[in-house]
Amino acid sequence: MSTDQPVPDDAAEDYATRLREELARATDKVQELQADYDEMLADPAVIQEDRDASALVLEHARRQLEAAQAAVERLDAGDVGRCVKCGGEIGAERLAALVGVTTCVRCA
Repeated sequence: MSTDQPVPDDAAEDYATRLREELARATDKVQELQADYDEMLADPAVIQEDRDASALVLEHARRQLEAAQAAVERLDAGDVGRCVKCGGEIGAERLAALVGVTTCVRCA
């Protein structure tokens, strides 16, 4: 199967399930990291370098959450499988490999 082939109808439901699972995992991870970071801020024994590192990890998790939310929004709007740059097909293989991918191979 070429990476330019559209998502088959029978794979769309599996893809939607994977996107929603990814959103749930990302939400849980952000909540967990936020709680850990809040604990670090409250503990005077934690050095600033550790707080800064924790803040960076938390920010990365937030970006992943935002990407997962955007992917589910595209799914709900019926835009799954369309490249956000050129409007072309992303392709079933690429979608299967990269949950929430927004660009086709050519635009990546």
